[in-house]
Amino acid sequence: MHAKKRKNLFSLYRSRYVRKGAQGNQHGYCTQEFVGSLPADALDIPADLAVKLSPQEIAYVENKVVLPARQAADESRRLAEEERRAREGRERDPRWRLEEALKLLTDAGSLVSEAGRGIDAAQANALGAALEKLAVAGRVQGDPLDAVVAAIASATTAVKAGHYGCAPSGKFRDTPVYKRWQRVREVVDSGNDSLLKALQAKGWATVRGQ
Repeated sequence: MHAKKRKNLFSLYRSRYVRKGAQGNQHGYCTQEFVGSLPADALDIPADLAVKLSPQEIAYVENKVVLPARQAADESRRLAEEERRAREGRERDPRWRLEEALKLLTDAGSLVSEAGRGIDAAQANALGAALEKLAVAGRVQGDPLDAVVAAIASATTAVKAGHYGCAPSGKFRDTPVYKRWQRVREVVDSGNDSLLKALQAKGWATVRGQ
């Protein structure tokens, strides 16, 4: 048996030698009998084709068509998995975003210089807050207390940059901002389940009055 590939299809043929005089012929010759076909990416021999093949022919088709197709499929899955992991890793990696941001900032700086124009205070404050947040995040090394410090520093920068604006005159204690601040004090310092209470319980902080 031998196989001929055309585009994405393998055609299978049996070769048979006809001896001289077997059919009144003057010379011996070979004939080819078409047996069937299967896709080049077939991962198994189709049942309707397998029943036509001898054990030796099945082994031939397995080695010629099916095994390479399975190897190609495994390689394709491996590459797809590597691409997926690389894509997920890129989504989690802040470095390329920082590189692009730095390029944009550099380009913006040159354009501002060329045009002789500045940026308004709100843009400057927002940019400063973003840069400060990145700087603080870069100093956090995974310690929970470092994360608390970084979060507070980021919040302080945001408040100074005008994130909340100025408090209204009068009953500012009823505002969401003040209520959030009270919650911060509670979880950090004054509440029964505060960070301070937890540190005191473990001996890392002293109890007031002692």
